[in-house]
Amino acid sequence: MMLKQLSNTFDFLKPSLYKVEKSVAARSIPFVMDVPDRKKLSDFDQVTTDEFDHSLWDDILKAHIVDLDGTIKEVKGIHLLDYDAISKDEKFEKYLTQLKEAKVEALPQPEQLAFWMNAYNALCVSLLLKNADRVQGSDGKYSINNLSENGSPVWDREAGVIGGQPFSLNDVEHKELRGKWNEPALHGCIVCASGSCPNIRKEAFVGSKVREQMDDQIRSWMKNDTKGLKLEGRKLYLSRIFLWFGDDFGGWEGLRQWLPQYIEDEEVKSRIQKDDVAVRFFDYNWETNRKA
Repeated sequence: MMLKQLSNTFDFLKPSLYKVEKSVAARSIPFVMDVPDRKKLSDFDQVTTDEFDHSLWDDILKAHIVDLDGTIKEVKGIHLLDYDAISKDEKFEKYLTQLKEAKVEALPQPEQLAFWMNAYNALCVSLLLKNADRVQGSDGKYSINNLSENGSPVWDREAGVIGGQPFSLNDVEHKELRGKWNEPALHGCIVCASGSCPNIRKEAFVGSKVREQMDDQIRSWMKNDTKGLKLEGRKLYLSRIFLWFGDDFGGWEGLRQWLPQYIEDEEVKSRIQKDDVAVRFFDYNWETNRKA
C-alpha cells in the first residue's frame, strides 16, 4: 500500500517535473517558431525526378539494417544496424564524399529536405564509426552520449563536411532542418542512433516521395507502444521528443490536432482530439541501435 501511495504521489508530480525538464532542454534547443519564411512541402510542386543520387545510402540501409524487431531493454521493435559491416562497406565513404561535394542550394526544395535528413542520419553513423573506441562507456553500454567531452555535447562536435562546409549534428538539425522547414514530421525521420529514437528508415529519403516517406515514418513510430505512443487507461504515453520539441508541434494544443492523422486506433485518436488523456512520456533509452 505504501509503495502504491508513493507511486501515485510521484505520478501526480510528473507534469511539474516535465515543465522543468522542458525548460532545461530549451537551453540547448533553439526556438524556431518565430524564424521567418520557414517552408512547408505543400509550398512547392512535387518533384517527379530526383537530381541528387542517394542510391549509395539506400544500398547501405537495405544491406545493413539487419533487424527490424530488435530489443534494447524495455524498448522493442527497433531497427538495428550492423555498424561493423558499414565500416567495411566502401559505398559508405563514397556517399560521404558525395555529401562533401554536394551543391545543396541548387536542388529543388523537396530534395533539399530529403537531402538534409539523409545527411543527418549518415553523419550520425559516421560519427559513431570514427569514434568506435569511445562509444562504449565505463558502464559497458554503447551510447552516442559517450562522445560528449569537456562539457561539450556530442551534438556540437563536427560530424562531417557537407557542400564543402563542416557541420555538427546540431547544425543540420537546428539550422538546415528545423530552422528552415515548418515540417514537424521531420522529427520522425532523423535518428540519433539510439534505441528510443524513431527507427531509421530502410531506404533513403528522396524528393520525389519525401512527403509519403515522412508520413509513413510517423505512422510507424506511433504504432510502437514502447517508444512512440501508448494509451493506458487515461494515461497517454508519448515519446519524449514531443516534450523536448513540443513547440515545433504548437504545444499540446497543436499536437493533439496534428497527431491523430497518423493514428489508426479510433479510440486513441478520439481521446486525443477530445483532450481526454493525461499525458506522460516514455523514459528515453540512449543505448545505440547497434546489432550486438
